Amino acid sequence: MRHRAWLLAAVLLLGLAAWLMSRGDSKATAPKKARVEFPRPPERPYVERDVRRRTLPPAPQTDPSVEHRRQSKRDPLLTALPTGRATSAVVVEASAIKESPAGKLWLDCMLAKGGMDSFDELKDEFGIDVLEDIDRVAAASGPLVVVSGQFPSARLDSLRRNRRAHGARGTLFEEEEDRGPVLGLWGDGLLLIGQDAQAVEAAIDRLEDKVAPAPPVIPEWATYGDAYGVLSADDIAAVVEGSDPEIAERLRGAVGRVELHVDASEDVAIVADVTGPVAADVDDLGKTLGTAISLGRLKAQADGEEQLAELLDLARVSPHEGRFSMDLALPLPMIEKAMGNCRKRRRNGEAPGELAPGGEAPGDEEGEAR
Repeated sequence: MRHRAWLLAAVLLLGLAAWLMSRGDSKATAPKKARVEFPRPPERPYVERDVRRRTLPPAPQTDPSVEHRRQSKRDPLLTALPTGRATSAVVVEASAIKESPAGKLWLDCMLAKGGMDSFDELKDEFGIDVLEDIDRVAAASGPLVVVSGQFPSARLDSLRRNRRAHGARGTLFEEEEDRGPVLGLWGDGLLLIGQDAQAVEAAIDRLEDKVAPAPPVIPEWATYGDAYGVLSADDIAAVVEGSDPEIAERLRGAVGRVELHVDASEDVAIVADVTGPVAADVDDLGKTLGTAISLGRLKAQADGEEQLAELLDLARVSPHEGRFSMDLALPLPMIEKAMGNCRKRRRNGEAPGELAPGGEAPGDEEGEAR
């Protein structure tokens, strides 16, 4: 049952890591020209959508000097997330992902790796329709996963866990002896998945104003794109620390946080806005990255690595006085190659990790991603 709980958590993520799977065959011929739309600040339809999502009453005010100001309602999903400045958090719009080419590829891979033919198995076991009931999925360092939607038919008791109430509207589902993730429901609109009970209880306390209110880690004005969020300097540095400790240390010193926005409507386009405590250090880092992209593009062209050259040709670093933005793109053919193995396993009806006849993993033939 612990395995099934983590499987539920993984499937609900709906591909938060899909855009990191960009390793393909660099010698692929005639890649199509990418069609990229980089996400920019929202237009009216997105603003209206965000207003509809603010269903939580305003936070109680303890400062008399601001009591006269009109307070806005809050978005429950954003409120549930941890609020520390060192927190990373990313939100995925489920409807946008499931309708995008890259999102469909990743959903196929999730099914293949979970050994499932369809998401009906999760619906039958947990009463949650992954493709219809879910609105957004948020993952925060901690770790904590928050899923918004409508879950009136959720049957988390099928996990055979201890059930207990927390707060006015919260319910926790725990295994004995603190084994496996802890699941929680708040009302019938938020599903919470935490590493331990404390992470889920803290999320419920934030929703029910049991702790001092704090600004959400993702500002409500920054909720645009098919995925969006913020990354802390420590989490970014941890990714590169093993290969380049010097760069990792420089990132920790120069970067405060990175605001992220992703568009996956065709090719996957990413905009990262980088800020830091010292403007000069941020400017220097932006110049360094811009130079590295230019040199990498020239080398890829000279080596005949067409896909890498195209990828770097779409990359841009734009300075903005003490901060900079970076545009990155992953062309769809590159993502298709990266996901070729698991999609083929699913088409062939093979179990995850099963070897094809002759002892070779499916997709090991020339042209498939490794």
